Amino acid sequence: MKSFPSLTTADVEHLDGLLKDLVARSHALSALLVERAGYLIHRAGGESPSDPAEFSSLSANAFSAAQEMSKRLKEPFFTTLRVSGTRFHTSIRHVDESALLVVVFTTTSPPEQVEAEAVATVIGIYERLEIARHRKPEQMVDFADQNVDSVTKFFRRQAAQPPTDPPAEPPAS
Repeated sequence: MKSFPSLTTADVEHLDGLLKDLVARSHALSALLVERAGYLIHRAGGESPSDPAEFSSLSANAFSAAQEMSKRLKEPFFTTLRVSGTRFHTSIRHVDESALLVVVFTTTSPPEQVEAEAVATVIGIYERLEIARHRKPEQMVDFADQNVDSVTKFFRRQAAQPPTDPPAEPPAS
């Protein structure tokens, strides 16, 4: 599994824009960016599950279980899990080996439309995570090792710390 990159404030703002845009375009209730181990990275939307952190964990576990089942069926690439209910649907999409996109929407929204709208968001999230990975490849995050109770607070705390890189030397004259 790919490690999750350390995000800057600009990264979080960009991801926030992507998720809000998806909610607006698809008429979803909420969109959540979830780390593959189940940590909630970011969310957007007016209505969300009663406990978004718990919902993120359950979503990641459901996706992992369905992905493992698909491997048993010799399916080479499992990308989407849809949970359909009588009032709500949930679409869980693979972003990369470190992240999932979870979209919660009512049964009045056509699932195919919501999932089609999610494709551009998945691509945007993937691209931003790759930018963050290449920025500082040595600075990947394992939330379990960090004993993180809130990923949002973790990234805010990281952003508030002074940079560890030494100041650049002025060019020689």
